[in-house]
Amino acid sequence: MKKIALSPGDPAGIGPEVCLKSLFKNRSEISQYELIGDIGFYESLSKKLNLNLTFSESSEQEGSILVKHIPLVSEVDFGNPVISNSKYILDVLMIGALGCLSKEYSGLVTGPINKKIINEYGFEFSGHTEFLADISNSKNVVMLLANKKIRVALLTTHIPLKKVSESITIEKIIKISQIADESLRRLWKIKDPKICVLGLNPHAGEGGFMGSEEVEVIKPAIEKLKDKGLNVQGPISADTAFIEEKLNYFDLYIAMFHDQGLPVLKSMGFGDSINITLGLPFVRVSVDHGTAYEIAGKGLADFSSFDEAMRLTNFFSNERNG
Repeated sequence: MKKIALSPGDPAGIGPEVCLKSLFKNRSEISQYELIGDIGFYESLSKKLNLNLTFSESSEQEGSILVKHIPLVSEVDFGNPVISNSKYILDVLMIGALGCLSKEYSGLVTGPINKKIINEYGFEFSGHTEFLADISNSKNVVMLLANKKIRVALLTTHIPLKKVSESITIEKIIKISQIADESLRRLWKIKDPKICVLGLNPHAGEGGFMGSEEVEVIKPAIEKLKDKGLNVQGPISADTAFIEEKLNYFDLYIAMFHDQGLPVLKSMGFGDSINITLGLPFVRVSVDHGTAYEIAGKGLADFSSFDEAMRLTNFFSNERNG
């Protein structure tokens, strides 16, 4: 049976802690996963957290967490990331991704990474989504975040606000909507997904009075999607899109930019929200929180997001391969 790769993220943050806590909770299913990283570090952290876990580089040791050992570059000081360990972080992520591409793994769960220290290391890194798209040569990927109350897909991801307007195209709206629609049908088993496309400007542009993007780009894309048979509505003003009636009606929101949809999603379920990359040739699910250096190594981190990411990766990889 193929295993799911676990890439916990920055070792100085809470990623390894929430990963080990999730494995401890799901220890009856521990054989389904392979943890990538420094085995000695994981053993030490497990003891620090008082988790009764054992680790092995051999799959023959039943009841132990299988580890693909990658040595740390520098000693870990929780809460204080070091640039030199950026190589370790990238190596762990790269091994997980390449293992998925080679079919060694059935899916990938990722923990939080600090983009700043990786860029300071000299590696241009704007996020997991973009990195995995590049390494897998995937031209059209979608960053979708979800919890029990709402799903949000992003038309643009980690770019400055001033570049959002020029990045919105008819073709991009169509492609992302189609990928999202297909994924809702295949992974979530929704027969006729109802998708809400948000406007960019206040009040969705007021018919062109407060911006032309809705009239010239967003609405034409929606009409083309309707012609293709998709159940898409919009552009809808973001200030009224998330009222309870609409939340109960729509299966997915497509936000024009990162901070249009995600504050709403995180306010509704920060602890159990997850991040899924659609459009990759493999399943990738991540936590939807950061490194939280201020509580790293203290045993205080809530692991529910990583736990949910593991559960969904398992479920979606079975659906994909089934």
